[in-house]
Amino acid sequence: MNIRNAELSDIDLIIALDHSYMTDHVWQMSGRDGNEEFSTTFRLARLPRQLQVPYQHDQATLRRILHRCDMVWVMEGKNNRDLLGYLGMMTMPWQNSGYLACMTVIPGARRKGIATQLIHTAMAQARKDGLNSLTVDLQTKNYPAARFCQTRGFHFSGYSDNYYQARDIALFFAYRIR
Repeated sequence: MNIRNAELSDIDLIIALDHSYMTDHVWQMSGRDGNEEFSTTFRLARLPRQLQVPYQHDQATLRRILHRCDMVWVMEGKNNRDLLGYLGMMTMPWQNSGYLACMTVIPGARRKGIATQLIHTAMAQARKDGLNSLTVDLQTKNYPAARFCQTRGFHFSGYSDNYYQARDIALFFAYRIR
C-alpha cells in the first residue's frame, strides 16, 4: 500500500468509491435559548438496528469539493490503480488552519489503519505549512468517524444546523497541531 498525491485521472475513481457507512449510534441535539444563556447538548443514542447511511454529498458536489482542495492524497492497494481511500485537504493560511474536506476508505479496507495513515499525512503537511489546526465536519449520524477522530486527538469544536444538502446537522472536530 502506498499514499501518493492524487492525479486528475483519480477524480473519477474517487467519486466512484463507496462513501456509505454503517452506524448503530447517532448524536441527538437539544438546545435551549434564553435571554442570558444559550445551551446545546449532544446526546449519544443507540439505534434499534444498524443503519447504512449514504454519503452526504452527491457526485457533482464531491467533484467541486475535490477541485477546491489544495491537496488530495490517495491510498493505493497492491495493484497501484486500486484506490483504497483518499483524503482531501483545503488550507486556510489566513486562519492558520486546514480543513479536511472529504475522506473515505472503501468498506472492505476499513479498520486496517488506512484512514490513520491518511490523517497523519495531512497532519504532516499541516505542520510543514505552519498551520495551527485541522478541522473536519461530520454528520451527527457518522458515529464511526466521530469516534475515529476523537481517538486520533480531535476534539468537538462546534456544530452547524442545516449544513448539508439533506439539512443535517454538522459536528465539527478540531485537532491542534503541536
